[in-house]
Amino acid sequence: MISRFNKMNRVIADEKAFCERQERSMMGKKTLNIVTKLTLSLALITLVSFSPFSNFANAAESASLLARKGNAALKRRENEKAIQYFSEALFAGSLEIYTKASILNDRGLAYSRIKKFHLALKDYNRAIEAFPEYAKAYNNRGLLLHQLGHNEEAIKDFNRAIALHPSMGVSYHNRANAFLKAGAEKPAFSDFGKAATLLADKSPAHLARGQIHWKHMRHYAALRELNLSLEKNKNQALAYFNRGQVYHSLGNRVRAIQDIAKASSLNPSDLTYKKQLAIIYLENRQLPNSSKLLTQILNEEPLNVEIMILRGRINGELARYQKALEDLDQAVSLSASATAFAERALVQAKNRQPEFAISDISESIQKAPKTGRSWAVLGDAARLSDKLIDAERYYLEALKRDKMQPKALAGLKQLGFGLDEEEVESVASIGTDVNGWSIQEPAKGQYVAINPLYKKYKIKLDLYGPKKPKILEWTVLKGNYKGYGLLRYDAGSKNAKAPIEHVAILNLRKQRVETIEPYRWGTKIAKWTWNQNDVVIKDPDGIENKITLRVPARRRPPRVASQEEDAWHSGFWNSGPKKRVSKKKRRRKVRRKKKKSFFGGIFGF
Repeated sequence: MISRFNKMNRVIADEKAFCERQERSMMGKKTLNIVTKLTLSLALITLVSFSPFSNFANAAESASLLARKGNAALKRRENEKAIQYFSEALFAGSLEIYTKASILNDRGLAYSRIKKFHLALKDYNRAIEAFPEYAKAYNNRGLLLHQLGHNEEAIKDFNRAIALHPSMGVSYHNRANAFLKAGAEKPAFSDFGKAATLLADKSPAHLARGQIHWKHMRHYAALRELNLSLEKNKNQALAYFNRGQVYHSLGNRVRAIQDIAKASSLNPSDLTYKKQLAIIYLENRQLPNSSKLLTQILNEEPLNVEIMILRGRINGELARYQKALEDLDQAVSLSASATAFAERALVQAKNRQPEFAISDISESIQKAPKTGRSWAVLGDAARLSDKLIDAERYYLEALKRDKMQPKALAGLKQLGFGLDEEEVESVASIGTDVNGWSIQEPAKGQYVAINPLYKKYKIKLDLYGPKKPKILEWTVLKGNYKGYGLLRYDAGSKNAKAPIEHVAILNLRKQRVETIEPYRWGTKIAKWTWNQNDVVIKDPDGIENKITLRVPARRRPPRVASQEEDAWHSGFWNSGPKKRVSKKKRRRKVRRKKKKSFFGGIFGF
């Protein structure tokens, strides 16, 4: 420091000597004043350049540069290099509080990525100590605690982050995941909805909401969320897979095959996708395709008993009995499960080996098969082995577990004892009719709406409450949406003060369900906006869904509804009255004939 001040004094002395020489030789009083000012300014600049404040500025600039390099490395997933830059930035010199907290938070994220969780947690704690109002640090620490299994502490950090920064959607999403892991599904669903309204990438939030709906067999609600997720990101294998499962449950096997095949192409290493696709191929009677996929899975997992049983079942249906028995023998030796014995009994009965089939039937019964299909398979095996009384008993056992088990119903009909489908359905009828609509319960907790006028309809109703659903209103639309109907129903409301109502949009011409959309959640009412070719529904959480009902006509002016057709706008599905478009008369322009000139009359112009 002494040498720096000596150097400074020499600079000042030299400048003073220069000023004196200039004064004696050529400068007047005025010039002297100017030079003196310049001299003092130069001296001041020199003083500042050797002051401690300049060191602080240089340190801050160096730390900022290193932090930027660290952030660039972090984006490139070069975590070790990012940690090095952030560490150098922290030791570059004195830093502002916010800058220090930001660097510590970013270094903690890098540590977390390379699984050094204790160092990551230490950095997050230091960041919060340095700047207690730093929402990002709370969010990242909460995420780390959630990954380590400390959900209660994680939720506290997410709460703090949201309180400090209410518009940070990632905190809502992370808190929702923590709620799910803690078993609090309702607040998790609400947080995912909030995240979907705040995040730029809404697809993960919609995917999570779709999975929750699918878990509770709310088919159309799951489709709505999964469609929204895929609108934002078309490369999500899990979203395609889940949507394919929903379509499969709704009986749309073509769409199910398309979606699950897409999921498998996006993620070929996931054998779950191939297995589900093989099952749908099997149900759709595309047996060679199913067998091919099952063989691919067995090449990867040679000891997968479930896949062996499925491939043995397919080979049995293709009359490849030797190959079927090879798979089923191996499955029995590995697991000795009731399903394996039942499937092998059916193949042996088809292969005209009744004594072996009866032996396997008894083994399967001792293993106590629990599924309806297993009992139905035993019924088939007994029937083919001429054990008709036993076959009837096994078929009835199957129907106890699954009232609509197709194999059992077909077997009973062949024996002459079967109930037809209408009789089986009538046993499960509940509720009263509303305009011909009634509700049935084909399986426990699953409800469908039917109407004799529309025999193709079996509407699987989405249920949101603990009670049974109830039909409230049936409306056939007129005018621009002629050919569509709206079925409003109570979706299992717990009490009358907080009703949960949904509406099914039905295409009456094609006799299919377009969608089921929310109408009322307690005191909140969804907003329905009808356009020329579609309807946009904004649910009470503020999430919009657009349903296209008609293909836009080409080169046609917009149709103006007549006064009689406007009556349907006042129904329950409309959020508010619509103004009728008035017809405006067009004025015709009268073109005056131009008088022909003299030459025009002669030559025709």
